[in-house]
Amino acid sequence: MTSYFKGSSPQPGEGGFMDRRMTQHRRGKMTRMSKLISAVAIASAAALTLSSGSALWAQVTDPGVRGGPAGAGTFQATLTQFEQESECPGQQTFVQTVGVPVGEVTNNNCAGSPYPVVIQSGGLGPAFNSNSCSSCHAQPAIGGSSPPSNPLFGVYNLMGAKNGMPFFESKTGPALVARFPFQLNDLSLPDGFVHQLFTIAGRSDATACPTLGQPNFAKASTNKDLALRQPLPVFGDGYIEIIQNVDIINNLNANLTQKQALGIGGVAQITDDGSVSRFGWKAQWRAILPAVGAEENIELGLTNEMFPTETNQNIKACATINAVPEDASNYQYWSTNQGAWNFDANSGRNAIFIRFLEQPTPACAIGQDCSSCPGTGGCANGYTQFNTVGCNLCHTVSFTTPAGSIPSMGHVTTNLLSDLVLHHMGPCLADNVTQGSAQGDMFRTPPLWNVGQRYFFMHDGRTTNIVTAIEDHSSIVTTCTGNSQYQASEANAVVSAFNALSLTNQQNLVNFLRSL
Repeated sequence: MTSYFKGSSPQPGEGGFMDRRMTQHRRGKMTRMSKLISAVAIASAAALTLSSGSALWAQVTDPGVRGGPAGAGTFQATLTQFEQESECPGQQTFVQTVGVPVGEVTNNNCAGSPYPVVIQSGGLGPAFNSNSCSSCHAQPAIGGSSPPSNPLFGVYNLMGAKNGMPFFESKTGPALVARFPFQLNDLSLPDGFVHQLFTIAGRSDATACPTLGQPNFAKASTNKDLALRQPLPVFGDGYIEIIQNVDIINNLNANLTQKQALGIGGVAQITDDGSVSRFGWKAQWRAILPAVGAEENIELGLTNEMFPTETNQNIKACATINAVPEDASNYQYWSTNQGAWNFDANSGRNAIFIRFLEQPTPACAIGQDCSSCPGTGGCANGYTQFNTVGCNLCHTVSFTTPAGSIPSMGHVTTNLLSDLVLHHMGPCLADNVTQGSAQGDMFRTPPLWNVGQRYFFMHDGRTTNIVTAIEDHSSIVTTCTGNSQYQASEANAVVSAFNALSLTNQQNLVNFLRSL
């Protein structure tokens, strides 16, 4: 695989995609062999951990969401004048509340903008999860993760909608999206798709849709056919988008002896053009623009030029209220003096907004102490322990971007703390959803930048305690009724090493994470 990325596109007869798959298969086979070799050592470490280390980690405390400035949500400082002029229109589109009928609103909140910002304001439904991007991407700033109070409770029955709130949503929990790994009425058949929480039925701006049922989430839960995911922050995604494929692959192939000794493997999610896909819980998206288009279509039910048909067509009257695509280029603004961004569709503006967001700033420079280190301090030692136990083997501290056509994004060290590839996380975390190369127990290593200001952890937001989140990476320490078809978590030995640390070192590591 590494040699493949050194050249250009594969030539006829070179195999290309299948060659890469075979390379992945061989790496996976080697990794499985190394795991068998290290199984005894891991089991022994786990036994020691359970007899002594678990008593230590139970005493470690999460200092909680760190205070102070958000450290995120600002734009890159060296954007050109014209790039800067697109910042506010993109942001105002990201926060726009969407109704059902397609229309436009004029937003004059962009101070200093020479032209008014005209935003498309309709297209919600027929089925949806929320009515704006920023409702779920809000903590600690616009573009972030789920806020501490679930925003969906202010959305689901707006304007007379007939929705009930799904049982798994909590007012003090994260906004959750539901997938069914298998088809609701035939568990032998795969599904894997998002099933939107709400419908527009009964809304006063959707009189053409008097009835449209919500999915049967209770039945899915009874069938153990319900997978939940919380929103990921988008800070710094513009940098992640242009990290070189070869850099990700080379990092995956680095430190192999140490990784194999700890049972760590990893597989890159490869797209049809040979690129490394890197966005989403399962690295299912390669770039920002298609991810935004998909999120509009799935989360808001807003059709666009990349996804031009409604996801829910169960009742024709509900699916044909608006002409499609609803979010489209505004040709009436072409060649006018009203601002080029008014021509661009919402999806394009949202992508620009995300692309220009700066990477988060930690409370303390990584590897250093500072007065803002949370809890009892020790952030520098915590970073040392982070590397000592092997967290950094998956949560790679940084990548450097290549030259960028947007100059501010080129040759930047991005401290994302992620390798951007997929790992087996074991039966306790498995969601049974397969997406591309990502099997039912595999997840992309989520970037840790700004993790110190998140309220909810893990893909399904199962805990607010970052110490518990560490332990949940393990399928040995954590007891669960998971699916036995999946192999042990690749993080088992790392979590065991964490639990073997002294209480001080454990606490310092946790404080370091909360400083990010």
